[in-house]
Amino acid sequence: MGAAVALAPFAPDVASVDATVSAVATNVTPRADGYGPIAAPMSISAPLPADCRGAIQIQSPAFGFPVYFAGTGTKLYRFNIGTAAWDDVSAAGVTYGVPPGDYWSFAVYGTRLVATCLGTRPQVIDIDVGKRFRNLGGSPPRARHCGVVGEFLVLAGLASDPNAVQWSDLGDIEAWPLGIANGHQGDIQLFPDGGAVTGFAGGEFGIVFQERTIRRMVFSPGSATVFDFSIFEENRGAVAPWSIAKAGARVFFLDRDGFYLFGGGASTPIGTERVNRFFAGRVDPNAVAQAVAIRDATGPRVLFAYRSKAAPADSPTLLDEILLYDWLLDRWSFVMLSVRFGLVAATPAVSIDSIPGSLDDPGQKSLDDPAYAGGAPALGVMTADNRLGLLTGPSLEALFETPDAMLARPNRAFMRGVRLDSDADDWRAAIGTRESLGKSVPVRWRAETGPNAERFAPCRASGRYHRARVRIPAGTAWSYASGIEPDATTEGGR
Repeated sequence: MGAAVALAPFAPDVASVDATVSAVATNVTPRADGYGPIAAPMSISAPLPADCRGAIQIQSPAFGFPVYFAGTGTKLYRFNIGTAAWDDVSAAGVTYGVPPGDYWSFAVYGTRLVATCLGTRPQVIDIDVGKRFRNLGGSPPRARHCGVVGEFLVLAGLASDPNAVQWSDLGDIEAWPLGIANGHQGDIQLFPDGGAVTGFAGGEFGIVFQERTIRRMVFSPGSATVFDFSIFEENRGAVAPWSIAKAGARVFFLDRDGFYLFGGGASTPIGTERVNRFFAGRVDPNAVAQAVAIRDATGPRVLFAYRSKAAPADSPTLLDEILLYDWLLDRWSFVMLSVRFGLVAATPAVSIDSIPGSLDDPGQKSLDDPAYAGGAPALGVMTADNRLGLLTGPSLEALFETPDAMLARPNRAFMRGVRLDSDADDWRAAIGTRESLGKSVPVRWRAETGPNAERFAPCRASGRYHRARVRIPAGTAWSYASGIEPDATTEGGR
């Protein structure tokens, strides 16, 4: 029996020359001891009438249950938990216009939800009692992004000036004065360098992403400028306006040369020599700006969904591949899942009409059971068929490879089979061999086999270097996979 071979971190950029990393870790999430499963999306809604171009989940200010809004290229909708349909809540008689390759931006201000896009005047609705969106008062400019800093609503990447941000009056998002005369504090800031504003993250202070600069926006009460803008970092910015995801003090984004983490100082590269070249080789170069960052509310993870070169030409808004990053483990994985958009989500409230069976059935939960209120954190997506889905379903088919291992150094080895160190109820393994680690030397794969009664997958394979490719079928129950145990002996020995 050979020593166990661990399932190594996913780093396809260097896997061909680095035996400590792997080139394949598909539909799995990193764990400290290996990998775990990723659940398939479970649809909870009917499809939108057209392709999704943005979505958000928020908590009802009055009642605390999750509320979902989504937008298409021409309309805004609210999810109806009673019918599972999408109710049109667009402004009466208005057809919106989201530019190709762009999305809606949403921001919550108190009890109101603001929605912006470059092709439409900013919209607003009361989250609990509003029946339809309406134009935001005060004649604010059209903008690609919106966010909240303190008591200000901030619009970034203006249609009239892409190099500018503009903010409302203090405490009044329907007042948009330019200048601080007469006690007002709304104004506009144009940036003379750094390029167009490509993203914005709000909070206690704002972070403005430009094409080549990252700036901090800090409220300065009593000053003549209202906000102080200072440069955090030069020659660094966001190339994709929707690739920005904020998680506490961390902000993740995609720049021209790869993926980064911004934490208040110089940005930290998180994809260098791991996934940056892999991404660059797969992404559609004409659709890089469509990449969407999705924060996972169930763990320390962020997902970057993007459109690959293989995406169908007749579905231009489809994002067919995802790179997943765990920032605590500092590890990546790859997900083959087609989506239109992603969002921080929560399980919806349960309508009394949708409770199966009779309320008098034995074992039926009490009507005041908190499970009916919803609100459990979940990772949400708008699926390829434009349904709202939560990643709470059966596991996706998982695939991973071990690095090349010399099992009988310095001699050749003969492998009789492998055992997967996992609690998976079902799995398959294929063994590959090669005679050297030279880039031009191909891997010769044997046929895939399943485990026997002793949980060994038999495979006869002779070679100097061995690797294992393991597949866990979709729907299999499992929680971890950490490595493989090879049954091997020195070539010529018994």
